[in-house]
Amino acid sequence: MNQFENITVKCPNPEHTKNVKYVCFDESCKEQRLYCHECIKIGKHVTHLQHQEELPFLFEHISRIEKESDDLINRINKQMDLIQNDFFLLIGGIRSEYQISKQQLHNLNLEQINSFLSQSIHFKQFELTIEKLLQELIKEFQDQITKLKNDLNLFALDYYQISKSNIEKSEELFKIGYKLYRDDKYEEAIEIFDQALNFNSNHQLSLVTKAESLKMLHQYNEAIIWADKALQVNSNHYISFYTKADSLRGLNQYNEAILWIDKALQINPKDFYSLFTKADSLRMLEQYTEAIIWAEKALQINPQHCFSLYTKADSLRMLDKYSEAIIWANKALSVNPKHCNSLYTKGNSLRQLKKYKEAMEVIEQSLKINANHFDSLRIKGECLHDQKQYQQALVFYDKALEINSNHQWTQNRKSIVFLTIR
Repeated sequence: MNQFENITVKCPNPEHTKNVKYVCFDESCKEQRLYCHECIKIGKHVTHLQHQEELPFLFEHISRIEKESDDLINRINKQMDLIQNDFFLLIGGIRSEYQISKQQLHNLNLEQINSFLSQSIHFKQFELTIEKLLQELIKEFQDQITKLKNDLNLFALDYYQISKSNIEKSEELFKIGYKLYRDDKYEEAIEIFDQALNFNSNHQLSLVTKAESLKMLHQYNEAIIWADKALQVNSNHYISFYTKADSLRGLNQYNEAILWIDKALQINPKDFYSLFTKADSLRMLEQYTEAIIWAEKALQINPQHCFSLYTKADSLRMLDKYSEAIIWANKALSVNPKHCNSLYTKGNSLRQLKKYKEAMEVIEQSLKINANHFDSLRIKGECLHDQKQYQQALVFYDKALEINSNHQWTQNRKSIVFLTIR
């Protein structure tokens, strides 16, 4: 507490000349909680002096309450996360129960198709039941939250105003940080954003751009935390929704990503970054037709967006439309000739068309750019496998498995080669 010993605060009683000496922590006290010696002389707080502390203790109390309130917020957030996780599982269950791609349908036997058809016929009844139940539960929850806010008189007081100079300083620092962010200097940018937030903890753009910087560093969980902080300042900030959604995509939480990106698209339906994030999340959920629809929406706004071009190309490949996939992979490669995923998609599509020589050439291009590109390694193994070059195929299956030892498809293909050459 020594650092606060020299702090002086004028007594709130305008008739008193002394500075504040004490702070009252008695819960039932109705008097001014900051007071001086003269206040005691006229009988203020004399009935509960045991709850009196000297002024420097106030700052220790503030620090402690700040920590305790942060702990409470974290516990509440964890509870909400548990609810949200259950909700995501529900959404995922609905998708897996009632949505099926053409390719998935081809892999089902007659009994499985009959089961899916029976479920789908009863979908309308399920839809009515779940919507009614959720509306009732959400309304009850919202009513309880409103009652809690009213009972506790939350948001009634604005305890401090940020000074104009602090606002200006935070804005100045944000501009410096944003330039670093634009120059891909994400760690340096984060340091500057932290400085800006020291002057104004509610600086929206510093919060969200810090989140974006963390996302670009693949620190997805941290990015989500800061995107949430930005949303506490402005609950309708679509860029914050996008950053959170794209970070969830980076964590392979695709159903959750779609839920949050839909919030961004409700506010700005033409943000092509959000459109791409939805498209690619759908692709990863094997909803390839839907993925193409959303990739096309992104491409209407930015026809040169390499990742959206790739998402469409790879979705076409997964729908067995190999010639079309090659066309769209070529469009992605015209934007970025070194995009390994697009080279992989093109090479694999050529392989499926049994154009092995061309496929190998394209895959080699990818591996020259990135010798550890997992999909290119495994598909080179598959291409050699198709041509009955089994020993060479094993070499590339092994190289792929060195990167991802748990990849079941590659393990299976390797086992098939062993059985073939025994």
